[in-house]
Amino acid sequence: MPGIFISYRRIDTLAWAGRLFADLRKSFGASQVFMDINGGIPRGADFEQALTTALAGCDALLALIGSQWIGCTSADGTRRLDVPADWVRNEISTALRRNIMVMPVLLGGAPLPGEAELPEDLRALLKRQRAKVDDERWDYDIGELIKDLIKQTSLRPLDDVVSWSTSIRLLKDLMTERPAVADAVSRSKEVIENTSSQLDRLVLFKRIHDSLHTIEVDCLRPIQAGGLTGKLRPFKIGFAGEARRIQKAIQAKEFNAMLRDDLVDRLDSTTAALETAVEAPSDAAYGRVLGELNGLLSGVSPRLDMGIAEAAAGLNLDRLLELMGGVRDTLPAAGKAPELEPFVQSIDALSRLRDELNERVSEHGLFQRLDSKLRTVCVGGILPGMLAGEWVRIRLVRSRLAPPFTPELGAVNDDLVAIESEIEASLGQGNEAATQDLVSEYFRAVSSVFRDVDGCLKEFCLRLSAVAQPLKTVLSMV
Repeated sequence: MPGIFISYRRIDTLAWAGRLFADLRKSFGASQVFMDINGGIPRGADFEQALTTALAGCDALLALIGSQWIGCTSADGTRRLDVPADWVRNEISTALRRNIMVMPVLLGGAPLPGEAELPEDLRALLKRQRAKVDDERWDYDIGELIKDLIKQTSLRPLDDVVSWSTSIRLLKDLMTERPAVADAVSRSKEVIENTSSQLDRLVLFKRIHDSLHTIEVDCLRPIQAGGLTGKLRPFKIGFAGEARRIQKAIQAKEFNAMLRDDLVDRLDSTTAALETAVEAPSDAAYGRVLGELNGLLSGVSPRLDMGIAEAAAGLNLDRLLELMGGVRDTLPAAGKAPELEPFVQSIDALSRLRDELNERVSEHGLFQRLDSKLRTVCVGGILPGMLAGEWVRIRLVRSRLAPPFTPELGAVNDDLVAIESEIEASLGQGNEAATQDLVSEYFRAVSSVFRDVDGCLKEFCLRLSAVAQPLKTVLSMV
């Protein structure tokens, strides 16, 4: 259940709401922040029910107020706040009745409304402590807002990432105040540059991966479901938008040149196939579109997965830990001063992040190999009598997936072990056809877990990317 509900009017504060959502997600995690158009309400879901459920369970509501919030009207000229069924009015009044934390967030210089401007069920909003957020000091104001959320609710941030990010910001101040710290950081410039560069790569790969996922969900699957009678022009338009985003992203110098060329070729050929199918529809043109989309997604996505794993491994947080420890040793009394405690504590947080990252990258790589070996057997096909030998190779890879497991694997490991035992028993009975069916079942299970492991590694890397900007600030001072 989301802990923070963002209430806003699209005509008034949409851009600010999206920016705030991104910042809160980095601090508290995606599952703790609700915004209707950022995955809060899935396609096809009952939006009224989704909003009601989110409101019933949230710990805090942020009422975003811009210059048009008070006077916004409906098509017939009626002020929206005067309409009892208005969703923004209902969201705020519901939260006020629940007596949870409700914070007016003033944006773009907007003032707090007067009592006479509000319907009666919203007037209690004026008694709630407000937050003023200015574009010129966004990071600071949002930081203070987050502190208030932590103080007044049971919400807790993703502490290790936040602690690390805070320590980098403190490092900037320490460099200004203490020459010994500035010297230690200067001698480790290469370490910071490497971490910053790899974080940039993670963000880049994640952005492209998300566009490919959108192409799969919004283009490939609906085209397959619609069959030959489906109209392709809307999908051509949607694909073109995601293709532009990918083309823009892959111009970054951090992107692999060979993968860039492959992506450009596949995007161009898919675009050409869609254009042909729209202008001259035929069975062959439709089949080419499906073939190009499948080729784009199956040929590129695994290489992006590998790129994310390689960038995560390349962060080399061990060296960054050495730098942080060296800075700590330059502080008076080993950093016992109260104002320095967050920096000292962040070293343990970074150590935990390093360990979790290593575990996730290792598990992801082994799952990639296990999935590939199973795909060879179940999709590529093997000769009769070869299954037992292939299973020995599969089991060897599987044996390397040892505890401690990530939560994604830990939750289903017993189920995988059960299927493995059935396969072993079937092999012992010499029933190759039955064994093949069990191995196919095992492949589907492994592929499902791999998707979870892969998705959670990406989410973890996205959390880590929150430190990229503070690191760049430190680099600019070296």
